[in-house]
Amino acid sequence: MDTDESVDKICRRMAELRRELVYDMQDVSRSAKAMASPSFYMRKFPWATLAVAAGLGYLLIPKKKHVVQPDMEALAELVRKNQVKIDTAKASEESMMKTVGLMALSWAAKAGMNYFVQQMTTRAAQAGKSDGAAPSSPVDERTNVKR
Repeated sequence: MDTDESVDKICRRMAELRRELVYDMQDVSRSAKAMASPSFYMRKFPWATLAVAAGLGYLLIPKKKHVVQPDMEALAELVRKNQVKIDTAKASEESMMKTVGLMALSWAAKAGMNYFVQQMTTRAAQAGKSDGAAPSSPVDERTNVKR
């Protein structure tokens, strides 16, 4: 009976292990879901999470452009050493052409509007002459209302 008892013990132990295995798998599943959640790390490691967020923010935000505004003496020195070339002819020519173009465009727009207004007033005057005297306001019109 020793063998039967040992077989029964082994079967009971195997059944216990299977039951424990189910619970262990559920625990592993729960902990894996918790570890996949960002809130787990925020609760467990708040300072490390804050440091990582600050580092990412520092890397993602563009840096300020460093603008150098040298004084006249430094610019003169750079020009003397031929490290800086200044070409003012091209810049002034382009800006002059833009200014002339804008002036011509505004003059053409004004002339066009004046011509349009003149044509409209001429046609309105011609239409008024052919229809007879048009009343200047609704008060001037005659009505057949008896009082």
